[in-house]
Formats: sequence, structure tokens, C-alpha cells
Amino acid sequence: MSKIFVPDYWPMFLGPMLRRFDYTAVDDSMPPITAVFAYDKGSDSMLYVDYDAHLTWKDTWFYQYRPGFGIAEWRDDYPGGKKVVMNPPIGWGEYVEIGGDYINYPKMSPFQSWPPAMAKGVQICHYEALLERFRVQTGVVYNDVLVFTYLQSWDGKPGGGARYWMAKGVGPIAVQWLAQSPTDPYTRPIIETARMDAVVSTVGELIS
Repeated sequence: MSKIFVPDYWPMFLGPMLRRFDYTAVDDSMPPITAVFAYDKGSDSMLYVDYDAHLTWKDTWFYQYRPGFGIAEWRDDYPGGKKVVMNPPIGWGEYVEIGGDYINYPKMSPFQSWPPAMAKGVQICHYEALLERFRVQTGVVYNDVLVFTYLQSWDGKPGGGARYWMAKGVGPIAVQWLAQSPTDPYTRPIIETARMDAVVSTVGELIS
């Protein structure tokens, strides 16, 4: 199988457009959440903005495609004015094979972050499958869907992450949260939630 270009599966666009993903658990075991993707001209980055069930802002990821590196999540913002800038950034892969792994070692930049932060991390992505078709719980069918997991750990603490179903040219149409056991992260099974499927909507026009 030829290698897969990971940025094709992440929202990547220019202009005054918002792509919104409203997620609900397939078994109603968790409250709904919302993610919004938009382009930020000032930083020349895509924004991945998370909201809770009440549409209260939780965090914002800044990411770019950097040739030779792939998807680079270089900054995370949080309520209260907290800003975490990373160099090297959190990596999500560029050209990958199904069954393969992508590993990188992000590091927080203390003088660019607020408050200053110095943690070192590891990000492990595993690319599980490329699905010809995938149906979400509303009945919408997406073609060409990349399924992958990630676990991220900082300063040796138990990792957390997710399994994503990303449709080519669309983005994360479904997500399942993953975490290592907080008491025995290396021998106990990974903790998994139910899958959450998205209703996808777009506001504005794409600039090609």
C-alpha cells in the first residue's frame, strides 16, 4: 500500500469559513461536545477549538502543515490566559502507512508560554485502518476515512488520547477517548469511552 498523506484528513483551508462538529455519544453515556475549525490569518494556523455541552470554551489548538514534519500542533490556549507554546511541536504525522506508528517528542517553550512551562512529552500515533466507507449514527456515510489512535504523555505521567475517524477533506467525524490507567499505566488495559459521532456543518466559503 502506498503511503497516506495525513494532512489530507485534517481540516486545512483558508478564508472566512468555520467547520463545526457537534458530537454525541452513540450510547448517550457522555454529554455532547462541540469542536470548531477555522483559519487564523495572524498566526497562519488552523484553529481546533473545543467547547463543552454548554458551549463553554475549553481550549484551542493551533496547528500547521510543515513540509518534512507533517501536522504540527505548536500552541495550545486555555481559559484564564494560559498559553502553551511547544518547540518541537506535537506531531501528528505526514506520510504514514497503515499499521505504522509516528512518534515525536514535543517540548514546552518556557519563555513563550504563560505561565512559563518546561515539560517534555511524547506523542505516539498508531494508524489502524483506512476505511472505504464509514457510517455515523445519523446515517451519513463518509468515504476514505483514516482511523488512528494517539496517546500523549508529559514528564512520564500516564498518557491520554483518543481514537479518531477522520474523513478525507472533512476532518474528525468521530472520536473515542483513551487513557492509560492512572494507577497502573503499563500493565492494565487502555481505558476507552464510547464512540462519539459528529454532525458536521459549515459556515462561510472556502478559499482555494
